[in-house]
Amino acid sequence: MNGSDLVATAPAADAAPAADAALPDLLEIARSFISTQALVTALKALAIVVIGLALVRLAAMVTGRLARGRLQGRGPDLAVRAVRYAGFTLVAVNLFEVLGIDLSALLGAAGIAGVAIGFAAQTSMSNLISGIFLLSEKAFAPGDVIQVDASLGVVEAVDLLSVKLRTFDNRLVRIPNETLVKSNIVNATRFPVRRVDIPVSVAYGTDLGRAREILLELAAASPLVLAEPEPLFVADGFGPSAINLLFGPWVRKEDVLAVKNELMPAIARRFSEEGIAIAYQTLTLNGTLEARIAAAPAKPAAKRGTGRGGERDARRAGSS
Repeated sequence: MNGSDLVATAPAADAAPAADAALPDLLEIARSFISTQALVTALKALAIVVIGLALVRLAAMVTGRLARGRLQGRGPDLAVRAVRYAGFTLVAVNLFEVLGIDLSALLGAAGIAGVAIGFAAQTSMSNLISGIFLLSEKAFAPGDVIQVDASLGVVEAVDLLSVKLRTFDNRLVRIPNETLVKSNIVNATRFPVRRVDIPVSVAYGTDLGRAREILLELAAASPLVLAEPEPLFVADGFGPSAINLLFGPWVRKEDVLAVKNELMPAIARRFSEEGIAIAYQTLTLNGTLEARIAAAPAKPAAKRGTGRGGERDARRAGSS
């Protein structure tokens, strides 16, 4: 081995320790990079959670204030819940995206489950959507007196799936929202003033002008009857045994029953004093009961049998 060989092999021998010394530095840089990325990801996730929840809370507060001025009953609460659920969903989706979690498989499974649940809960979904329509229409509110088909009562609650009524005999009636959307709803207390219709039948020959004066006088004397609008008086028609009148004073909605209980006995008493007969259907029979019995045709006598008993009776009659 000469001097030139010693010079050539010296750098190669020094390169191996240098590479071994550089490897820990690269590992340290990689660890630092990974730690930095993880820290950035964690900070992003924390920011999404904190800022997202704050925005959801703010949106829920704004929605609640706006809904209280436009919706009735539980409408504001339902609107706030819908905003919260939607906000939480958006925050969760963004959080999973930052963390690098693939949602495709989860969304596919959720879609399949949603289809199955939708088929199994068609009625509930229909009632839920109908409830949203009812809240947007504001046809009634808790405390109103409504009639749905044969059910009449006070609205106790307007829920997601049904409306609950308390009838006047203190029973609870649950009506699905879908039924309400498809039915005619009569709200008896929507407006502050109502007309109380009182039908009155008077005998033929009655002075209708005098009858009208008496009814208006009774309405004016009642403190519960409103002066405006003026009470309604209509000659409604000719019945089989009476002239049908319709008298309708206007009252506050909370005085309907009180006015009926006050005016109807007063009308009967005043008409009796004035000699006005409240007509009712009668049936008149001409002649006395004895005359009708005498005029009735006699029943034919029963025929005697023609069997063995009849032959026996015939032989007895011949032998005698």
